Amino acid sequence: MKSGFISNRSAGLGARLLGALGLFGAAMCVPFAAQAQSESFNVDAQVGLIEPLTITKLSDLDFGGLVVTTGGTVVLTPAATATCVSTGGVIHSGECQAATFAGSGVNGQRVRVRRPIGNAITLTGPGTDMTVTNITILTDATLSPTQSNPNWERFLIASLDGTFFFRVGGTLNVNPNQAPGVYTGTFDIRLDYQ
Repeated sequence: MKSGFISNRSAGLGARLLGALGLFGAAMCVPFAAQAQSESFNVDAQVGLIEPLTITKLSDLDFGGLVVTTGGTVVLTPAATATCVSTGGVIHSGECQAATFAGSGVNGQRVRVRRPIGNAITLTGPGTDMTVTNITILTDATLSPTQSNPNWERFLIASLDGTFFFRVGGTLNVNPNQAPGVYTGTFDIRLDYQ
């Protein structure tokens, strides 16, 4: 009797367990209705229009007069008052002058000044071409230097009204037995906001 009583009780528990599992299985087979959920957000959009950059050439790059016995260089430092220092068999005479530029932009904006392509300028004349290398860009307090690269200089426009000045110089490479005459060339300076 005791064993039959236990058996019935076990059988009843098993039947209830099987019934619960059957209901659970049936519930698992019924697909759940997908509930669409959407959210929306308000997002602001804005744009600030700034004055375009402008640039004006104030003076050309001028290495002055040279007397050449053998090859050498003339280094023009583009400070507010430019200086020229010659080496080798080159004697410098006369005044030299940095290429000087004035620009206008927006106070606090970063601006990049690009050097001539290849960081060199070619001067042609009656003799062998000469090159100006090591192009140097210097400025005054209107531009604050932030980063330098062989191809460009990056500045922050520091003047309240957005006007700025910078000067360009470099190293003139004079060939041995350079023929007398006037040598000229042109170069591009490019500015863009960063």
